[in-house]
Amino acid sequence: MGKELLTQYADLQAEIEDLQRRIRKTECQIERIQAGGTVLDSVKGTRKDGTIGNIRIEGFPVVSQDEKLERLYRYRTQLRNSEKRAAELVSEIEKYINSIEDCRMRRIIRYRFIDKLSWNEVADKMGGNATGESVRKNFERF
Repeated sequence: MGKELLTQYADLQAEIEDLQRRIRKTECQIERIQAGGTVLDSVKGTRKDGTIGNIRIEGFPVVSQDEKLERLYRYRTQLRNSEKRAAELVSEIEKYINSIEDCRMRRIIRYRFIDKLSWNEVADKMGGNATGESVRKNFERF
């Protein structure tokens, strides 16, 4: 249960970061649409007076904006759900970590998964002769 739980939490954190990136990107797209105002185009067709020729079309890209707003709403909903699940997992992970007898391993797991530190940063926190590789291998053996 322990390692699967930690892996699930790490994957969920990556998903949250991805959703946040997608939200920022979609918000920028919406801002560009709104800042751009109307769009211009011309098509061949019949004018009101019955002549055939180019017709100038001008308007606001409502459909494009609506699609982006709908996407933004979906991303925000997914983000809220993922953040809620992550909070639930943190509670489960804390219980799991507290059940580990080895205090060094508790620290390694807490730094890596709760604090989201890289293996090298975990090694720095552990002090001594620890390297990122040695800390990672200790965790894998555990």
